[in-house]
Amino acid sequence: METTRRVQVGAVSYLNTKPLIHGLEQGLGAERVELSVDVPAVLAERMARGEIDIALLPVIELARMPDLEIVPGLGITTFGPSRSVLLVSRVPLRSIKRVALDRESRTSNALAQVLFAEVWAGSPEFELGPLALDQALAECDAVVRIGDKALFEPPPDGLEVHDLGEVWTRATGLPFVFAAWAARAGVVDREIYRILHESRRRGVKVIDHIAQEFRWNGHHDPALVRGYLMEHIQYRLGAAEVQAMKRFLAAAERLKLVDRVPEIHLALRRWTSCHEIASRQERTEVSSVEVEGEPHAADRT
Repeated sequence: METTRRVQVGAVSYLNTKPLIHGLEQGLGAERVELSVDVPAVLAERMARGEIDIALLPVIELARMPDLEIVPGLGITTFGPSRSVLLVSRVPLRSIKRVALDRESRTSNALAQVLFAEVWAGSPEFELGPLALDQALAECDAVVRIGDKALFEPPPDGLEVHDLGEVWTRATGLPFVFAAWAARAGVVDREIYRILHESRRRGVKVIDHIAQEFRWNGHHDPALVRGYLMEHIQYRLGAAEVQAMKRFLAAAERLKLVDRVPEIHLALRRWTSCHEIASRQERTEVSSVEVEGEPHAADRT
């Protein structure tokens, strides 16, 4: 798509997106893209309404908007503990009867339901709960808690805490993909592709700066932020991540959380494949090798 139209890009407002959107926030590609941020659930609603062209979209929404294309190589993923996607419970797992889902979430809520059905062999009731942890636990036995509030506000002593990313990886041997850049068909051209990858490259180089600058609701903990971004959150989307997405969406379909498992359409697949060798030699852009092979060393966390 050869055009100079300014593309509307929406990203999740959580800390874990900062390395992906750092370049965009600093003005990279400003002549081509306009960035806005929101929580995952609202971002999905805006994408469904056609208000944005590209979104760092919760992966469960790929089944609800099946005509979208994924930008190769980029995502919000974990392999093991996520630290920011939790199930907090006041009773043991086997005794949980009601679970409060996080109103800001889409994918993490579905992941909790998948894990109860396929790992924990439980069948509690699920309902949207209040964001305040104490209020949610007063109404339900357990609560799904995601994002910066889960990272910066540890649950009180005496509660059980289960990291949903860690449980998934132990059960499947796979990473988990929480979000990926998803675009309307034909929106992603070579320039947009390069802008998004360059934004990530710039971001992973300045994680120490991000950690020093980031504050949430009065919390300022650079060591926590750096450890979280360097040791828990990953930004690649390769073959294992695509496999994990398909497995998760298939489980969601079995639970009737989505109607079907969508095809994973990759934007610019033909072009990125043709430029794989040049990209690897020049090391100036991430090509489809990230979808089919090993990630760049900068993304190993």
